Amino acid sequence: MAVARIIRRISGWLFLSLGLCWLAAEIGGIWGTNRDWMPPDDGVTIYVETNGFHTGFILPAQAEGIDWHALFPPTDLADRRYHATGATDHVAISWGERDFYLGTPRWEDMRIRPLLRASIGSDATLVHIYHMRRPAEGRYARRLVISHAAYRSLANALIRDVARPDNGPLQPVPGYGGDDVFYEARGYYSLVNSCNSWTGDHLRAIGVRIGAWTPAEHHVMRWFPASEPQGTAARRAAD
Repeated sequence: MAVARIIRRISGWLFLSLGLCWLAAEIGGIWGTNRDWMPPDDGVTIYVETNGFHTGFILPAQAEGIDWHALFPPTDLADRRYHATGATDHVAISWGERDFYLGTPRWEDMRIRPLLRASIGSDATLVHIYHMRRPAEGRYARRLVISHAAYRSLANALIRDVARPDNGPLQPVPGYGGDDVFYEARGYYSLVNSCNSWTGDHLRAIGVRIGAWTPAEHHVMRWFPASEPQGTAARRAAD
């Protein structure tokens, strides 16, 4: 009986803790920061992107003196069709835990053990890069105009997230298909500091209105309502 009471108490505290975490996430997701933010009349067009679970950014390949093709060469891609100059004009950038990323190319490949391991915490992280044409606005890509200064600040912060070797090029890690690739990243991934928190933190830092804490996909995307689709959304598999 004593053992049963201990188990019930532990279970009760566990469910209470999970409930409090869920409540904190929902409150953080709707508690707006940077409430005075307005999109500028003149700025740089980016996209906040989602695949239904992960969020990230789609950025012009060249803007404000920043050339993403120089940092992430299209020649690192498996599909040689993307190697030609001008084959792509945007890059999608997201961040996440290494083992979960590499082990989950499709949703049906998701496993509980790597998901739990990533949630507990890991300093093995990657940035995931897609080379692509400008996406159509819709469910998976939400257009956002930010100031020129904000774009430079965002780009520099994203560059700092990449684990760049001293005096050498980045070492690519094969992606899921011909148009994507991974690179080693900096940062500690956990349930609290998820890929979606990463997206929200970067948007918050440049003054965009976003929730105070955005651990889940919907906490990010609710701030950027989808416009009417103008064609097929960005072609993407799970990050």
